[in-house]
Amino acid sequence: MYFCVVFIFLQLTNPYMRRFLPLLLLLFSISISFGQLDSGSKLPANIKGTDINGKEVDIFADLDAGRTVILDVFATWCSHCWSFHESGVLKELHKKYGPTGTNTVSIYGIEGDSDTTQEDLTSESDNSWGDWTAGVNYSIVDSDLFNNLLKIPGFPTIYIIRPDRTLMEIPYTMRENLEVWETLVKGEKQNNAVFTDIQISPKVFCVQSNLPAVSLVNIGNGPITNITLDLKKNGVSNPKTYNFTTPVKVFELFEVALEGAKITETTDINITISAVNGVSTDPSEAALIETNFYRPLIKKNKLIVKFTTDFYPGEISWQLKDNKNRILKAVQYNPGNEDQDGGGGADALKTFTYEIPIVNTDITCMTFTTKDTYGDGMIYFREEDHWPGVEFYNGDNELLKPVLISDFVFGTTQGGAVATTNSYVAADFTSSLDDQDFVQNLKVYPNPVIDILNIDLTIKSGIDYEVFITDIMGATVTKVSKNTNFLQVGDLSSGMYFLNVRTKDGVFAHKFTKI
Repeated sequence: MYFCVVFIFLQLTNPYMRRFLPLLLLLFSISISFGQLDSGSKLPANIKGTDINGKEVDIFADLDAGRTVILDVFATWCSHCWSFHESGVLKELHKKYGPTGTNTVSIYGIEGDSDTTQEDLTSESDNSWGDWTAGVNYSIVDSDLFNNLLKIPGFPTIYIIRPDRTLMEIPYTMRENLEVWETLVKGEKQNNAVFTDIQISPKVFCVQSNLPAVSLVNIGNGPITNITLDLKKNGVSNPKTYNFTTPVKVFELFEVALEGAKITETTDINITISAVNGVSTDPSEAALIETNFYRPLIKKNKLIVKFTTDFYPGEISWQLKDNKNRILKAVQYNPGNEDQDGGGGADALKTFTYEIPIVNTDITCMTFTTKDTYGDGMIYFREEDHWPGVEFYNGDNELLKPVLISDFVFGTTQGGAVATTNSYVAADFTSSLDDQDFVQNLKVYPNPVIDILNIDLTIKSGIDYEVFITDIMGATVTKVSKNTNFLQVGDLSSGMYFLNVRTKDGVFAHKFTKI
């Protein structure tokens, strides 16, 4: 997977108008596919010329001298380029590893827009964010002649090239990480990799077929034949080794689908690289990726939806359907008249609140589909605006799902075809303790549990009861036991389960964790 941003000229005083790129895309990267140079391939030809100070540039000469080369291809009007520039990463690398340091790295900034002027490079203008030369001691080349050679998909594009001419495009998630940069330029470890991304389908919370996957890149100095990843879900470890039929080349990006990593509830995720090619990773140096997956879940008969529009509300509609294909709610917003595309108006950049009664208790999953008839998502808003998208709350007004980037970044920036994006809400209408007067008190311990689950139960006098355990999908995984106060759970796999108490008056379920 590659990460880049495609920019066109932005009029800074108007972040909404569709003839300009929205400000949003200056804040987030979009995952898009182009014909850029593959990480792990070789630099196809030399880059020669002079920088803005008249100094000769010869990339092959640097590489042949044993130096690693970093290329930062940018445009002066590109906000994300400016953000990277302002991070100071390249300045720090030049200080440590450039001519006045170890002299093992050569860095070049290449301004790749043919319309850029000297004024744009040295001062803030309508086409520039500021002085790109201030405090910079490495070479800056003002030329678009190398865009085709480097197959630049957009700005910024940042390459690191090792002396053997193997190159890597730096993923968005790594650009401002100085520690990763130093690992890249040193190239000391043969067995090394780092994460670039993690993906999971939100529908995993309603079906069991989707597993999370991680993207990584080989940043060592030799091929990778296997890697051990330790996935921790809510603190429970699950290390596994993944073997590759074809070894992963240096600087090559690769993906690993995490086996046994089904996510069935809101979960804290920690993933570390435990070993590469069987060589254990020093815990102090272990690459780590952390995230949280939201599982919107309602247990009472009301869902509160808060939906926020962008500057073009007339293109946006949504509907909420249940797993029986029944439409629970559908909304279309109204266009404005502030531009020819229907921008602005009373429905623009506004948060709407809807209380939706859920009258059918046979619902297990609801699908919220946002549709954009223009096809570019809901990306026209300012940084200070409430992000467009959908929030879910339960009947007690507790947040179940915040606005996520996938709520508004969908479709294509060019539009032209209807685009949709989905969010999912799981439903569990198993009665609560308050609703089941035959169960007056229920506790289970220890929780999490390893072998024996103790049951502290107070039940209505004279009522017999049965207990059994089901998994998160409702399948019974233990035998049914009558009037007992403990169950053996040692044979169960790690994960979330329900202890079920059944009498002639109904069933009550209580969740616990097996480790």
